[in-house]
Amino acid sequence: MRSLWISLRLLAAVLAAVVIVIGRRLSQGPLVPGWTWGLEFRRETLRALLETGARIGRPERWADLHIEAPVPRKLRGLITVAPDTVNGVDGEWLRLPPLPARPVLLYVHGGGFVIGSPGMERPFISHLATAARADAFSVDYRLSPRHAFPAALVDVTKVYLGLLDRGIEPERIVVTGDSAGGNLAAALLVRLRDEGLPLPGAAVLLSAWLDLALTGSTIWSNAATDYLPIVDAQPALHYLGDDTDPAAPWASPLYADLKGLPPMLVVAGGREIILDDSTRFVDRAWEAGVDATLYIEEDMFHAWASVVPNHPVSQRTFTIVADWIESHRSCVA
Repeated sequence: MRSLWISLRLLAAVLAAVVIVIGRRLSQGPLVPGWTWGLEFRRETLRALLETGARIGRPERWADLHIEAPVPRKLRGLITVAPDTVNGVDGEWLRLPPLPARPVLLYVHGGGFVIGSPGMERPFISHLATAARADAFSVDYRLSPRHAFPAALVDVTKVYLGLLDRGIEPERIVVTGDSAGGNLAAALLVRLRDEGLPLPGAAVLLSAWLDLALTGSTIWSNAATDYLPIVDAQPALHYLGDDTDPAAPWASPLYADLKGLPPMLVVAGGREIILDDSTRFVDRAWEAGVDATLYIEEDMFHAWASVVPNHPVSQRTFTIVADWIESHRSCVA
């Protein structure tokens, strides 16, 4: 009975979001110049679902939400999906036809540390791996609040070391993540450097949530154009637990010493609330002498390439990431 009630509440939220978009566009035009109806519907419905789910859902049950999305139809002849367990941590491989010395994306999904799975981001990772001509291992790390910090980072670290144990050279690995997964990807680099372990060849951070203390000014200035209801800090609190400082370097890589980290591409949307996380992180990386490249897609909200992977702007993002990885082949091949 409760699940039916939750479903009805979510459906009502989606219908209300559709009405809001229609009314707003007819009276005021698009929320952002150039946004299509479809893009605005997606943004509004996501915001409604996240806000409603946060109010009526039980945090400890959010991790039970599993969506198994298929590989996009046009990529099914190229990408094969195979579940695997690497160093005790579950996940799945998305592989292209065999080719020597392909880059390997160690992919860490987003979801605010409380939801998400490899299956949920399978279409996005398929597009990204195909564009980059790489194999990808997508990590099914433990989620909070059942497993607070540093459980997720421990899992990602175990997978990275497990890939090395399987004979994959660290230089071939591109640690990649979006949103909370971008946090974990950056934290992995810092942890490996701190512990004197081999570093991967490169990293790609997509809409990375790097400051769990939530001090960026774009949290407020971009609140009207993003879909994330993050200002209540609920996901961060669930992940951090009772004892972790939100500015601890392994929890919020923005505050870490970044010296000695591998080349990084940091991608962010100009309309997302955590844009400042990316810009400040790249500034600090440059100050530390790290080869860091910042790309901002000016009119896009949080993790757009994951949310609308078939959109032309997302396809452009995949090309930019692929070209950057190719330009750093000396690091990852």
